[in-house]
Amino acid sequence: MSLWLLLAAHFIADFFLQSADWAEKKTQKFWYLVGHALVYTVVFALVAFLCIPAYVVWIPFVIIALSHFIIDWLRVLADKKFTASTSHFTSFLIDQALHIFIIFTLVCMFDLNGQNKGWISDLALRIPLEQVLRYALIFLIILDPTSVFVKKLSSYVSGSANNSSTKREPPAGSTIGKLERIIIAILVICGELGAIGFVLTAKSLARYKQLSEKDFAEKYLVGTLSSTAIAIITALLLK
Repeated sequence: MSLWLLLAAHFIADFFLQSADWAEKKTQKFWYLVGHALVYTVVFALVAFLCIPAYVVWIPFVIIALSHFIIDWLRVLADKKFTASTSHFTSFLIDQALHIFIIFTLVCMFDLNGQNKGWISDLALRIPLEQVLRYALIFLIILDPTSVFVKKLSSYVSGSANNSSTKREPPAGSTIGKLERIIIAILVICGELGAIGFVLTAKSLARYKQLSEKDFAEKYLVGTLSSTAIAIITALLLK
């Protein structure tokens, strides 16, 4: 159970509480990087120490907080040195893979899943808490984290030298993508995989005229297919 809590804390602090502007500014000014690290540390501390006994979780907490700052700092240095879209996309994937791997490893090493505070254990007796947390994690992943991934993937496909071209995505487009993934995830959870085709068809009809343009069609397909794949895979793994 602690794994789902800590992963939720990671995605909330690293995506929902870090705007696109802040993410860009931290590559330019060191203090923005420090600010993000402090926000991440506070969020992680609230979740970790409220839900897990302090004597068990304090060492993993320190390791996660410090490693997050170091990994982000190294990523900033790498992105400054290697400006190609391929490098930025790769650094994003490596960055997230390392954060998640460290959390997973520490949960296993310190057996955090088996050690929760009393109120968490009491709550788990009243409701299927672990299932609720898994469902919550599904929607946390398919919202802002997936949006960022799709934007960076689109930037990589289009060959943009940086993320500025994809960062300014219209709010309507971003909202449509999020709603699409939410509906797909709900359909997967309910076992209605066949209905996913109707969601994709409705979205394609709205873009029918633009699909005649090759560049738009390629980016549209890459974005839609990757977004759909993440929603389906995440829901299947965590439901």
